[in-house]
This record gives sequence, C-alpha cells and structure tokens, in this order.
Amino acid sequence: MSVGQEVQPAQPETEVLDLLLRETPKPNYAAAVPSRVTGHVLLHDSGRISGAAGVAVTDGYSVATTDAQGAYSLAPSRDAVFIYVTRPAGHDVQGDWYKPLAAIVDFELKAATAAEDEYIFVHVTDTHVSQNRRSLKGLSRFVREVNSLTPQPRFVVNSGDLLNLHKALLNTPAAGQADFRNYVGIMNHLAMPHYNVSGDHTDSSYRLQQFPRGDHRCGKPLYWEHLGPHFFSFEYGSVHFVSVDFGYHIGQRQIPVNGKNLEYPTNEVQPMHAEWMRQDMAHRTDGTFVVTTSEADLEDHCPDFAQMATEYDVRMQLVGDIHVLSHKARSVPYRSGGALAGCWWNPKAEQLCPDLSPQGYLIYRVKGQQLEHFYKGLGQRVAIVSPRVGAPLHGRVEVKAHLVQPLPEESLEYSLNGTDWMPMTEIGRPFYRTVYQASVDSTLLADGLFTFRVRSTNGEFRSREFVVANNREPSPLQADAELSFAVGSDTGWTTHMPPVGKVDVVFNDTIVGTLAPTARKEYSFTIPISQLRKANVLTFRFADPNDGMSLGSPVLTIRNTEIRDPRDVAIRKVRTAHWGEDAVDWGGFIAGHAAPPDETPFHRKQNVFCFVVKATP
Repeated sequence: MSVGQEVQPAQPETEVLDLLLRETPKPNYAAAVPSRVTGHVLLHDSGRISGAAGVAVTDGYSVATTDAQGAYSLAPSRDAVFIYVTRPAGHDVQGDWYKPLAAIVDFELKAATAAEDEYIFVHVTDTHVSQNRRSLKGLSRFVREVNSLTPQPRFVVNSGDLLNLHKALLNTPAAGQADFRNYVGIMNHLAMPHYNVSGDHTDSSYRLQQFPRGDHRCGKPLYWEHLGPHFFSFEYGSVHFVSVDFGYHIGQRQIPVNGKNLEYPTNEVQPMHAEWMRQDMAHRTDGTFVVTTSEADLEDHCPDFAQMATEYDVRMQLVGDIHVLSHKARSVPYRSGGALAGCWWNPKAEQLCPDLSPQGYLIYRVKGQQLEHFYKGLGQRVAIVSPRVGAPLHGRVEVKAHLVQPLPEESLEYSLNGTDWMPMTEIGRPFYRTVYQASVDSTLLADGLFTFRVRSTNGEFRSREFVVANNREPSPLQADAELSFAVGSDTGWTTHMPPVGKVDVVFNDTIVGTLAPTARKEYSFTIPISQLRKANVLTFRFADPNDGMSLGSPVLTIRNTEIRDPRDVAIRKVRTAHWGEDAVDWGGFIAGHAAPPDETPFHRKQNVFCFVVKATP
C-alpha cells in the first residue's frame, strides 16, 4: 500500500450511462448581425403573464436590462452568436436561456418553487472526459452520486477542462465532437442544471477555417453548439455567479514541443470580455455579491480584476486547472477544487490527485451570504480528514474523519493494529455528513511508520500512514547522515522565494545550521549519529514569523541511501503517474508563510518533514 493511498474494498466497475443527447440552440453562422435586437422577458405567475423588470439580457459583449414592461433593446456586437438572459434570483427560465442571434428574441420566467436563502451546489472541475472509458465511468459515477444526495443540490458548476483535447487544437473535429457528446450525454443525466467553463483542454479545431487563429472566437464553436455561451452569469439567492473563459487562440503564445512551435491559448481575458464582465456585474440584482468560476485565478488572468472585485463585490473564485485542493486568501480569495479526473489516463496514479487528494469534487452550502464547503472523494463516503498523510504524531493526537450521508445506525470505527476496532466519537453534524474523532496516545506506539485505519459499520474502509515521532528509539543504522535541500529554486510554475530573514534549521529539536536571508542555493548539513533517531523530524524556525520560502524535497542520506519524507515519496509517485518520470523532481514545498508562491501540483505547503530510518536500505 502506498503512503498516500486511502484504500477501500474492490467494487464492481461503474457502468457508463447511456448518452442522453438533447437538441440545443445552435448559432446561425450564416445570419447577418442585426443592427439592434429587441424583445421581452415575460413572467408567468398564477396564470397571468406580465413583463419582468430589471432582468439582464446580453449578447456576451454588452448588457441591457428590461424596463417595467419587460422590454429590452440591445445593439449587438458583430461577433455575437447568441442572445441570452441572466437567471435572476428566485426565478427559473422557461425554455432555453440562450437563443441564436436574431432581430427579436424573447424569454420567459416563472417564480422558483424552492426558497433560495439556503441551498446546496456542487463545484466539480477538471473532468477531462475523452473516449477513455475510465473517464466515462468516473463521470457516470459522479452524476449518480450527485443525484443521490439529499437534499438534492440545486445546480453543478464545472470550472474548466471539461474534456481532454490538446491545447494546441491538434485533435480532429471528429474527436472533439465525440468527446463533447460523451460529456454532455452523461452530464444531461443530472437532475439539476449544470453550468460550465470551457478551459484550454476543451477548445477544438472544429470550424477552424471559419474562426481561425487570431479570431478571439477560435476554438469555441463546438462548445457553443453543445453548451451555449462561454461567458455568462446566473443568480441564485444572494450570489451572482459569473462564468469566465480566458483561453484565446490569437497567436501570441508559441511553445516548442518536440522540435515544433505550437500555438497555445493566450490565457488572458481580452478587452471586449473584460468590458462584458464589468457590465454584467454592474447589472446584478441589488443585494447580491459575486462569485466567479474560471479555470484559474482571475487576478493572474484578467486585467484590473482586483479593481473589478472591489467595485462589484466579488468575494470568491471557484477555480480548477491545477488538480489540487487549495485555498488562497488573496485580495479576491480563490479555492481550487481538486480534480474529478485525478488522472484517468494512468491507473498508476491510484485515483489520486498530485497532492494525494482523492479524485473528487467540492460540495457547498450557501446560507444567506455564508459559504461552507467540504471535499468528497469520488465513490467515497468515508474520509480521514486530519492529520495529513505522513504527519508526525507526538504525544496525544486527535484524528478526525467524516461519513457522508450516514445510513441509519451507521457510524465510524478505528483501529491501531488492523485487528482491534474501537468506536470513534461523534463531534459534529455539518451539512451532509457526520464528523468523528479518535484520541490516539502515540506514546503507546512504536516510533516509525504507523497505519491508522477507519471503517464504517457498513463496511467502507480507509487508511492513512503517519509517522510516530516521540524521539525515543535510536537509529538502526549506526552512521552519520547528510541532510540536503535547495531553497528558492525556480521551476517556472510559480514565483519561488528564498526567506527574507534568517532561518534556523531544526533537526530533532536541535539547531543544525542556518539559512542565509534572500539566498537561493543548495544546502547540506551533517547530522551526527548521536542526533539520529529511528523517526526524525525536520522543521524551520523563521526569525520573522511572517517569513517563508520555497524549497526542494529534503533528503537525508545515510550510507548512500536516500531517505525522504513519506508524504514526499507518495506525491512523487503520483506526480510521475501524471506527467512521466521527468516530473519526479519538479517543484517541492512551501514552508512558513510565503505568499506567493501559491500551491500548485508541484509545490505544497509543509512545515514539518519526517525521515524514518530502516534497519536495512
């Protein structure tokens, strides 16, 4: 069993849902753009029809609102293909919410049947659907799980990389068509609406002659024909959700691949769509705040986004792309949602993301203006919540786990030896789940690697490896050791940082050296045998508590044998399953409070590292 894996009994393979394909509004590519679009938004209420006032209607470039009679008038962009309506809070759109561009376009609303002061929604990301059957089985399982949640979520948002097409538009139009049919055909089984961000793996070569590179609409027609507009908004309760697709094939980004320069998308919101965002958010319903969905942090991909956020009350970004669970408290906070795919394409990833999170999705509860969330592993109701994989246990430690939608009389048990099982203590019942805790006295356990096991009384099983580090047992190898790592090395994924001030290197509670301020360099420290233990702990003591740094993987070498932190070992294994053997040494860790860098697939926050010495290499 790998250190990072949480195992469960073998289950029968999930069957792929039959494709449920629906006719959707298509762009009328040959139609002339009218000089003006007019129409009405009508409200059906108790058998009466009246005009709906203050409803936003858009062509994706400018926004108009309806008057007291529900009428609107809009001068469309010459690049527009749809006219569509923003769902206002408390109302549902009857029929299609987007329609082909025409001179007259009407929409109809009715009052929503359920209150929206409290509701659930699901944030999934990086589904990477293709013709790979594992991806189809996984997406089918996701749809079944979401439909089975009680109470049922009101909607699903997917923040990007719906498909697994090549970013440089190398796949054929037929391949893109097949992948889109697989995605929408399975997602259409959801019992609630789904709203989607394209992402740079979803653009296709379909209609490339009509919308060539250089046209900001390049790569989008298949998305339009299956899912509609790629910039849009909708409201639910107190939240105005804005979907932003920042990938453009405009010939400004060349990347050498296998000796050829390939054109990759320019990941920056272009001026016409930045203007649409401002207008859209300015026309939101009074009293609502904004949550954006996009492939990645819009502070990095949309000019003046921080200013927009201040002006229009943007409070959260739901993002994906990096396949890890992460939250960043920037001026506009974002939360990345792991990845439903994990790594469909390589079973050696063991259904894990490169931060050891299981492939899965986030579930949110909105209560008024408060958002709560938790991450659910695909096919998993039981999860060990804390401590993290490979964490050191010293003294008495609390281990927490949760059980999603417990069955009657179902609870969690734990085992320290895999044989004897004891009940965990229930400590809370947040939405959809029950949280349990076990108090473990690690002084009763042998130093070294330790497997903690949890199971539900209904049979679902998880395990996680920790390191018992009570500083008692001597090293079984009688030799000095060498501790080495690099600080501030730049791998191109993010801005890596050395510490600003002095840093003490602390090994088993003893200072073994210091790191120089602002220095990007490799370090090596000798650890004498007298200071070595079976379970060893490395920490960093910053002179400034707000300081931080990025560092490569620390290695403890004894007699030419390299020993790494258990979490590092597990991450390296999954990372290579994602990106190949060349990725094994990419990145490292973030220690202290450095901000940036951000967490990525190649840099994870970690302040304590463990090295377990075995009697034989």
